[in-house]
Amino acid sequence: MRPASPYAVSKAAQDLLGWTYFVSYKMRIIRTRMFAYLNPRRTDLFATSFARQVARIEVGLQEELLHGNLDSVRTLIDVRDAMRAYWEALLYCEPGEVYNIGGTTTMTVGEFLQRLLAMTDKAVLTRLDPRLLRPTDVTLQIPSVEKFLKATGWKPQYTFDESLQYLLAYWRRQASIEILKQK
Repeated sequence: MRPASPYAVSKAAQDLLGWTYFVSYKMRIIRTRMFAYLNPRRTDLFATSFARQVARIEVGLQEELLHGNLDSVRTLIDVRDAMRAYWEALLYCEPGEVYNIGGTTTMTVGEFLQRLLAMTDKAVLTRLDPRLLRPTDVTLQIPSVEKFLKATGWKPQYTFDESLQYLLAYWRRQASIEILKQK
């Protein structure tokens, strides 16, 4: 592990703490490492930020979409599949072991943004915001999930397009609510 941010350090510390509780106290700890996921309610995620901004632009609440590094590569999973994967880990994975969990769709952040923009009829101006660039960025996040798949037989239930539609539909509803509150 080579964490590149304070957030990543907290995840590495949790992983090591889980290992320590397993070894020292024989607690049934299964360590999982979840990779990028699509979750409408996690506003700190790039995908959610993009969907929120597109929805706000569609209804006139925002003029342009701000983004950071579009070149990073991510493997994406639907949050609903991710939560089911955690459940499967509890049922089938070996205590003390570590399992990577991730989706089956890999693309750059920029490709993700283009897929999202293809879902709107509105012309969306985009702009790099230097404040959204990280001091250090892990630019390639593709998990090896074979160990997890072998242990659980897990497969995603949602296609990438279904996940994208779910994400944008959520933020379109939120933008509509925001407009109603302004009236």
